[in-house]
Amino acid sequence: MKIYIKYDINVACRTIVQEQLAKLGIEYDLQDLGEIQIPNGIPPEVFAQLQENLKRYGIDILNDQKSQLIQRIKNTIIEMINQDKLPASKISLYLAEKMNMNYSYISTLFSEFTHSSIENYIILQKIERAKKLLLQELSLTEISYMLNYSSVAHLSGQFKKTTGLSPSVFKKIIDGRKRRVYTT
Repeated sequence: MKIYIKYDINVACRTIVQEQLAKLGIEYDLQDLGEIQIPNGIPPEVFAQLQENLKRYGIDILNDQKSQLIQRIKNTIIEMINQDKLPASKISLYLAEKMNMNYSYISTLFSEFTHSSIENYIILQKIERAKKLLLQELSLTEISYMLNYSSVAHLSGQFKKTTGLSPSVFKKIIDGRKRRVYTT
């Protein structure tokens, strides 16, 4: 028997981190996505245990500033893409304002570190969101509006370029899998 689940990776990670911090008796304050303020510090042996516990779930504690900044950029993009409606302002302005940094610096650092552009990362995240919205039975028109695409054709083109499938073929494949599960 197969079952399909729907999950929010941000909620799952946040829950895991909170459980592990509580388990070790660490006082904390959740900040932005992926940021935690530890007011009283952590003894080295407890910190090592926290790292080990989180690693089991594929969660790493970032120690160097560039890695932390890259993760903050990614988290900010993911948070932005998962809003009900993307900001009306240019994404570069949104990121610069949200990160409180110069966009050209953010963009250069991101490209150097990830070997990809912020724009490509945004497209990948938008397509991931579009997949989820398709599964929620939203129309391509609704999805293209929510994700600030200029047209349904633009969304469809990026979807096919990124996944190798048109949105309608993607939906048919998923629906076919669901039918097979329910009939077996």
